[in-house]
Amino acid sequence: MRKPILIIGLFVAIAAIAFVYATQTISVKPNPPFITKHITPYGKGQAGNVQFEWKLANPYMLRQSGSGDAFLDLRITGKSMSGEERKPMNLVLVIDRSGSMADENKLEQVKEAAVAILNQMNSVDRLGIVIYDDVVNTILPSTKVENTQTIRELLYSLSPGGSTNLAGGLQQGFEEVRKNFRPEHVNRVVLLSDGLANVGIIDPEQIAALARSIRERSISVSTMGVGIDYNETLMANVADHSGGNYYHISKEINMADVFRREWNLMQSLIANNAVASLELASSVEVMDVAGFQWNVQNGKLRIQVPDIYSGETKRVLVHLRAPANVKTMVSLGKGEFTYTAITSDKPETIAQSFLPSIQVIEDRNTVAANYDREVQSKVAAVEASKKMEEAYRRWESGDDKGAYDVAQEANSELRALGYTQNDAQVSRYDELVNALSAPAAVAPEAKKDILKRQKAADRNARQTTPQ
Repeated sequence: MRKPILIIGLFVAIAAIAFVYATQTISVKPNPPFITKHITPYGKGQAGNVQFEWKLANPYMLRQSGSGDAFLDLRITGKSMSGEERKPMNLVLVIDRSGSMADENKLEQVKEAAVAILNQMNSVDRLGIVIYDDVVNTILPSTKVENTQTIRELLYSLSPGGSTNLAGGLQQGFEEVRKNFRPEHVNRVVLLSDGLANVGIIDPEQIAALARSIRERSISVSTMGVGIDYNETLMANVADHSGGNYYHISKEINMADVFRREWNLMQSLIANNAVASLELASSVEVMDVAGFQWNVQNGKLRIQVPDIYSGETKRVLVHLRAPANVKTMVSLGKGEFTYTAITSDKPETIAQSFLPSIQVIEDRNTVAANYDREVQSKVAAVEASKKMEEAYRRWESGDDKGAYDVAQEANSELRALGYTQNDAQVSRYDELVNALSAPAAVAPEAKKDILKRQKAADRNARQTTPQ
């Protein structure tokens, strides 16, 4: 009698378990290649004083053979911190005093701009001054700003010299900041030059490697290119690799205003060492990351984000290629954004994760109806700036007609899209097209200035919003 009862009890237990499983939802974690179960077209998170957002240009991708394009817009915004006491400065000015700095009174303008910065500093700050031509000379080792009159006299005593040992000046400036590094302070080198690196280390890759090593010590370099003869690619790369800012200073620009802008940014610094990374899902490729230093190693994208300032937004546009030949939900990868928060207390590293995914479908109308206009305007801005690079190269090489054709086509395409966010960029390109329509009327000096202004503005457009 006992055996039938046990058998009946066993069947009842099995039936009960089956009933429970039939009436509940089973959650199954996805396995690589990270196939998800719902569309996630955007995300936002606030950690510390930095807000991180991401958004896809379109959460849908049209099914097709092979792969399709996906654009991921990452936004990093520093929280507005008005009214807070500014952080102490550990600043070193690295000033080019080569012979060409005598032209157009450039060195005298540098002196006045540097004094304007000095006037904002006090005894909690440290300042060092390095000058360079053929040789590098530290005329003011990093010191507390207490005797401002002595420092002014040092600045006013500067005179033009010989060639341009830019890398030597940068290295010495870094050493002066490093001596008094404090993680809760603003640790910054400001490098100024009006010419080409022609003494010491002159290889751009070696100089970029030096800038990267400086960032690894949580020190940033802001670069200021003066006039029309400096290497703008080199100066921008030094800033990008080290996390600082890049400025083009033409003769129409007040140099003191640029110095003040950099000072205001330094005062509002809230985070550094920022990195956005994406562990790429299976068969997902990175085509480009516009305007930022990036690399892919072992299937992981790593994007170096410059220093983050209060009230400022940086936008990182990532162009990906993802599988589009199967109707399914495909994750683009597993992402993480990390940064070091600079506070009056002990700095801390903060991380936020994100999981962008895209749905492959066959409905063209649904794809067409779901483009995010704001992200698409960013895509259009970046694509136009890339095409303009070809126009710049052709004009620099003397191919005026080819430069005009490329610039006209790129600007016409951008204008035809009708994004109001791109109006400033279209107007800026109009100036270039007009200059190219009658290139013989443009003086060589004016040509160089136009090119440098356009390149600097394109860099800003890629790193922030279209402009």
